[in-house]
Amino acid sequence: MIRYRLTHRTTYTYQTPAIRARHFLHLLPRVRPGQVLAAATLAIEPAPSSRWDEVDYFGNHITSVELDLPHDEFIATLEADIDVTPPQPIAHAGITWEAVAAAAASAAGIAEFRLPTKLTGTDDAVLAYAHSHFTPGADMMEATTAMMRDLYARFRYRPGSTTTTTTGPAALARREGVCQDYSHAMLASLRALKLPARYISGYLRSQIVGGETAYSGAEQTHAWVSVWLGWRHGWVDFDPTNDLIVSDEHVTLAWGRDFTDVSPTCGIILGGRRHTLKVSVVLAPAEP
Repeated sequence: MIRYRLTHRTTYTYQTPAIRARHFLHLLPRVRPGQVLAAATLAIEPAPSSRWDEVDYFGNHITSVELDLPHDEFIATLEADIDVTPPQPIAHAGITWEAVAAAAASAAGIAEFRLPTKLTGTDDAVLAYAHSHFTPGADMMEATTAMMRDLYARFRYRPGSTTTTTTGPAALARREGVCQDYSHAMLASLRALKLPARYISGYLRSQIVGGETAYSGAEQTHAWVSVWLGWRHGWVDFDPTNDLIVSDEHVTLAWGRDFTDVSPTCGIILGGRRHTLKVSVVLAPAEP
């Protein structure tokens, strides 16, 4: 088990004062098997006129805040301690992908993750790509791992080459993007075969090697894919951006069908004109 200290700071700076605002924040990490939220504080500046916490349809934490006075900046700072225990490694699922698709079709809480979304639709190219890895009778774990590794090899990590509205099929055709694009491409491919898969928003351990982060997507919010391998193994997480089967170097923030379900910040602002956004993330083992 590793205890991590997470600091996530989001700053919106407005060109002119924002008169009023309402923000919805997915910033409090969720509890899941192998992950325990030991402590957390979420500070909001300026102090909101109202604030409340709730849980969304997928079980993610949402903090809603309203600000009814003019302000030049909006700052949300999360500090949290999270305990992460690695799952047992799986080499083979012992079940074919066809059997997983059949089992998932009527499984409560699972079947909905088989369906395409606006960002994870399919086309002939996506379906052909999916079948290139999921051949008849292929083991679910082996085929999913092969797809993850192929996406890592064929994509180029290129910030700024896509937007938050770039679809999985478009990313697969372009072969470049950021973690969101790798994840949407993998989700689109899996769902083309009616295989259940979730979009995971979270964090990756900050590791500096030679003056640079060791992983793509570290030092910021990250994204990866969770795939249902059947009743025996359940959900297993895959990080196609870094060619990793997720172990104990990732912290889950939220999950949904695609990015739009789990955007860390969204809301409505009156005034402010243009704004700049700055996000800083540090996830490191807590000092004893």
